[in-house]
Amino acid sequence: MIKTRYTKGRIRLKEGEYLRKNGTFEYRWTEKRVRKSVYARSLEELRDKEEAVLNGTAIVSGNFKTSTTPIEQLCENAKTGANATVSTYFEIWKKVKSGIRQSSLDTYLRLYSRYIEPNIGSISLEDLSYSKVVMFYKDLIENRGLGISIVSSINVVLTMILNVAVKDGVLKTNPCTGAIKELNRKYSGTVKEVRALTGTEQAAFEEYLSRPGTYHYLFPLFTVMLYTGIRVGELCALRWKDVSFENNVIYINHTLVYDGRKGSEMALNPPKTKTSERCIPMSSKVREALLEEKKHQNSCGIHCKDSVGGYKDFVFLDSNGDLYHLKKLNHKLDRISIAIDKEIKSKGSVNGLTGFPHVHNHMLRHTFATRMREAGADIKATADIMGHHEVGITLNTYTDASEKFKMKEISLLESSGKNLAV
Repeated sequence: MIKTRYTKGRIRLKEGEYLRKNGTFEYRWTEKRVRKSVYARSLEELRDKEEAVLNGTAIVSGNFKTSTTPIEQLCENAKTGANATVSTYFEIWKKVKSGIRQSSLDTYLRLYSRYIEPNIGSISLEDLSYSKVVMFYKDLIENRGLGISIVSSINVVLTMILNVAVKDGVLKTNPCTGAIKELNRKYSGTVKEVRALTGTEQAAFEEYLSRPGTYHYLFPLFTVMLYTGIRVGELCALRWKDVSFENNVIYINHTLVYDGRKGSEMALNPPKTKTSERCIPMSSKVREALLEEKKHQNSCGIHCKDSVGGYKDFVFLDSNGDLYHLKKLNHKLDRISIAIDKEIKSKGSVNGLTGFPHVHNHMLRHTFATRMREAGADIKATADIMGHHEVGITLNTYTDASEKFKMKEISLLESSGKNLAV
């Protein structure tokens, strides 16, 4: 919920009135120690309902909800089929879910409130079918402009919710089953593939940051990303106690969780998976970058202002002593990409480049994996360094073969063919 005291038209909201993320309005009040809410599509409609509540003439309907609805009542309604809607089971799912990381849960809740609730939340489960789910997803893609990847994430949320209804016997089968597979055939082109920087692009990127200038202070940070394959959340959570110059290793044991929205709080979570908690060997280039960062902070008197999970000795800080996070670093990369592109185009071309791509954090992780593959590194070792629990993820998702590398690989076949007649 957006905690704003004004509407988009700058009309001041009264006490208890809120503007929700989806553009609807909510009025909250407490009755016999139970917090209740009423919802409306417009402020005028909300205030009519609000007046009815205050005058005691309101009729409790589907537009009125309490925050303490007994789970027994929810389950009983679902069991008998009475008012068993998608939203009914969403509330039940929230009660019975387990084993979901907080960052993942926050994402699921946002997807539900933004896409599922306003579109199919009120649909009765007995009226929800496979074809309706597919049509809902197609509408999101064709009319809302969503890509198949985010629709797949929405499907994950809806599938988990409806799986509870299947286990309760309210649904015989989950209507989400096979829906995304059906859509992938038609909309696979909407997936935006993350590519690695080519060797020439990476050289241009590093050369630009290595020069004295506006973004030179970020050279150590992005060098560590390029030469360790570290996830951006892991990089932002890195503390000096995690860096061992004696053993030349970096210990990964936390990831920073922060969505960049005003009012959100930073948190340190365990790494993404069990294999994500790992030890990364420190190359000489990474070691030099970290020492340069330490020297820069000492000479500029930069000290960490933020305390997250009781820790303050974070490695990478901006000039104000604040932590970096995904959004902030993507913004920096956006500015850097534009600057490099402008410089290349002003010269006509640089080392065969006539322009420079828009770079974001995840591209640097892809670039690390691709350079490792091109260098002939053991794929299992690369997967371990990146924190992948399966080698296939490293091979299929994170390595782009350059034309030069592919030519080198296929030449091996030609070489072996010379010995066929022997």
